Amino acid sequence: MSICIGEYLLARLSEMGVRHMFGVPGDFNLWFLEQTIREGSINFIGCCNELNAAYAADGYSRLAGISALATTYGVGELASLSAIAGAYAERVPIVCITGAPPLPAMQQRALLHHTLADGNYENMLNCYREFTVAQTRIEPTNARQEIDRVLRTCWIEKRPVYLQLPSDVAGVRTEPITAPLDLDFPASDPTQLARAISRVSDRISRASAPAFLLDADAERFDLAQLIVLLAEANGIPMAYLIPAKGVIDETHPLAIGIYRGAGSPPEVRQAIENSDCLICVGTRFTDVATGLFTHQLDSKSIIDLQPFGLRVGKESFNAVGTAELLSGLLTKNHRTRPFLAYLGPRSVARGEPDANASFTQAAFWPCIEKFLQPGDVLVSDTGTSFFASSNLNLPEGTTFIGQPTWGSLGYALPATLGTCLAAPERRHLLFLGDGAFQMTAQELSTILWRDLNPIIFLLNNDGYTIERLIYGADSSYNDINPWRYGQFSAAVDPRERVMIHCVRNEAELQSALRATDDSTRPHLIEIILPRMDAPDSLVRFAKKAAEFDFPQLLEEEIKQIK
Repeated sequence: MSICIGEYLLARLSEMGVRHMFGVPGDFNLWFLEQTIREGSINFIGCCNELNAAYAADGYSRLAGISALATTYGVGELASLSAIAGAYAERVPIVCITGAPPLPAMQQRALLHHTLADGNYENMLNCYREFTVAQTRIEPTNARQEIDRVLRTCWIEKRPVYLQLPSDVAGVRTEPITAPLDLDFPASDPTQLARAISRVSDRISRASAPAFLLDADAERFDLAQLIVLLAEANGIPMAYLIPAKGVIDETHPLAIGIYRGAGSPPEVRQAIENSDCLICVGTRFTDVATGLFTHQLDSKSIIDLQPFGLRVGKESFNAVGTAELLSGLLTKNHRTRPFLAYLGPRSVARGEPDANASFTQAAFWPCIEKFLQPGDVLVSDTGTSFFASSNLNLPEGTTFIGQPTWGSLGYALPATLGTCLAAPERRHLLFLGDGAFQMTAQELSTILWRDLNPIIFLLNNDGYTIERLIYGADSSYNDINPWRYGQFSAAVDPRERVMIHCVRNEAELQSALRATDDSTRPHLIEIILPRMDAPDSLVRFAKKAAEFDFPQLLEEEIKQIK
């Protein structure tokens, strides 16, 4: 029996594990969405706008391993492009499916709506070329081959891809699927693999102070378990850059914490910067990850592992998969004595907050750390929320989601829609500021509509505090219109499901936290904080950011003060 090309695409997505597809309907994708409903294996989640839909797909993919986004041509796909660029930067696989005008109309360069009315039907495809690792326009003559090629690339490279599906092509019939989609990673070159294992094994065995430094790719490519096993076999401490927060169990005795250059805890900085065999897994030394490039690493000590290649000293291997390399090393390296100097709890003792003091983030976050449970999903938006929550000591099995590389304000709320759908059995905690909430607040409507029950901590510090800390503390461009956030929530909650809490002191916070024992309803907990209140790590970073961004301007201000 033949199937429609749209049904073929849906079957392949389902085969890859996609159970929800996010998007917004438009006339050019309606036939495909109708096929989605009829086929039934993938649930379409209509969002309030395309940008939010792409953020939701990003959050979903981080837990499910891959996701899908459906938009319409031009006006819809460009609205989601910033989020897709963020997924590319953060290495998150999303299959972007755009319903395009009928194929004959594009071939005849018809002047249609949702286009620039200039007959150019390559411009949207060209836009997505810059932010995806594979692209295609699906036509009846290439549909099966191109769909499989693009989907495999998404799976292998863990980045977004783009499929342009003309509205009429979705219904064209093709042969049924007769073989599974090839999702196997490329095999390593045997000669390169053997030599790479030998070289890395020798470096580890001769090292007096080896260490692991992980980035997000350790999670994206499912390497964390192999890394932990190798660390245990050789007593190697494990640190991570901030994008890899939560990738390894932070309660593990060999997990020593976040490395962020000069902003690192002393024991972490010593272990990483004094290592004579630093095994870097997928590391990208960005400004946020390194405390604005304050890292001091000896390049001669680094073994640089990337997903499909590595560099050891001056020798490069371009056909070695890191998973195969780590598996091979497990049979080679076994030290009888662990590096005891790095074992034991790494958390810093915190005093009890003063109940009589004004409520600040310094009082708030220790309460949250005690509130966390094993298996939680934490989603944190850019700003004070992210810088503070990234310093929490996470219980076993906790997933931490943020966007430190792309840093898009407003990402976290719609991303939480995605995480809740990807793992409905887990508890989902969202932390975001009032400025971030206002950017994507509409998607709270979808969260409530879909009967999802996250716990939302809205840190209300009256505007863009992260920007105020960098520059313009009292300037109007960092102000936002204050909302009555509880009433906004009520407006998008016709069934009155959400429980609203307003917190101004620790007693009210503890009351709100106890109320979350009712997990059958979502909770919005608004935390009222001073305008310039922020974690120390963000204050330090903001100062360095101002010096980096505006050196001449700051010099002029200093002269005026003198």
